[in-house]
Amino acid sequence: MSDTGRTQLISLENYESDAYQIQTRIQKVIKDLNGQVGLNYTGGTKAMAVHAYRAIFKEKRQEAVFSYLDPRWLEMCIDQEGGDRIRLKVDPEDLGVKIAKIFQIHGWQLLSEPDYAPTSPEAASAFAKFHANAKCGELWREWCNKVLRKATRNQQDKWLKERELKAVAPLSLEIPSDSETTQQASLKDHLEIIEALKALGYSDSANTISLQDVQKNGFKDLSNLCKWLDGEWLEDYTLQQVQKVPKELKIHESAASFWIKDPASTENRTKFQFDVAFTRGYQLFALSCTTIDEKPGCKQKLFEAYIRARQLGGDEARVALVCCANERDSNALKTEITNVFKSNPDSNTQGDSKLTVFGCEDLPNLSAKIEQWIRDNDAEAGR
Repeated sequence: MSDTGRTQLISLENYESDAYQIQTRIQKVIKDLNGQVGLNYTGGTKAMAVHAYRAIFKEKRQEAVFSYLDPRWLEMCIDQEGGDRIRLKVDPEDLGVKIAKIFQIHGWQLLSEPDYAPTSPEAASAFAKFHANAKCGELWREWCNKVLRKATRNQQDKWLKERELKAVAPLSLEIPSDSETTQQASLKDHLEIIEALKALGYSDSANTISLQDVQKNGFKDLSNLCKWLDGEWLEDYTLQQVQKVPKELKIHESAASFWIKDPASTENRTKFQFDVAFTRGYQLFALSCTTIDEKPGCKQKLFEAYIRARQLGGDEARVALVCCANERDSNALKTEITNVFKSNPDSNTQGDSKLTVFGCEDLPNLSAKIEQWIRDNDAEAGR
């Protein structure tokens, strides 16, 4: 509640759904306020909105102003007792909110500074290019599982310590076979992969790749490099592509690798990560990144991102999955989630841009795909 620039927080304790307590506590404060009183009832429980409205209407009917944010049309709506609501479109340039501020508003704490610039963007682009070929992506995953992880992870399947990683010998580009009947494969037989490795400093003459040599290309430590090779390159590539979106679309801030937690809890499950996020005005766009190429794993990642984004960005949040699934699986997943989360079940339209999926075929033109996703959202909001 506010009065002449003074702000007062009213605690409902454990009574956020108790009609009597909500009305009693709010009436106790507002009866002594002078002048106009405003209530914005965006968010909170339904009981908080309804009974706070009742309390203020009863005590300050003539001086009360009621407003809320309409998540579908991205408008600030001001109620009028004698007529239609006043609708004020909130354009991205009108209100720029930083991502950390959104987390702070909801009581979440940043555990570390996110990455505002992509690591090794040239190499990330090269990796995206060869992952657009599903067969190359599968081969790289096989190499990561059988060569990279075997040399750089311990028996508990955790990355080795930095001093241990420094002792790791150069890694072979040959991929061991699973059985005597299966021929071993080599990354050297695939030009797309070799071209990507060259961006990391690989030499054509070698049949191995040295982690220490690659680290010199912008990686802060060997553990960071191993994670990057194992799939985190996709976060850097996605951030790079977000930052290529035309300035006219008014992206306020973008970053990758947000580790956040509830400071009031000591449980590990309250800690989670946003892979890539950006804001347009007060609206949060969250992109979950995974090199998984199978539909069930992609579906789980998307649902997790959707739940987290809604927690922090409300109904206005938009969510995308950037993955390595083929065109058939990514389209099937997109159709399935659209049907599940369609914002307007009564609509006759087939599209809904709250959630979307970008598969391996989208990687080479990801910036243009993200741009179109933003424009589709604007069109659905009547911008």
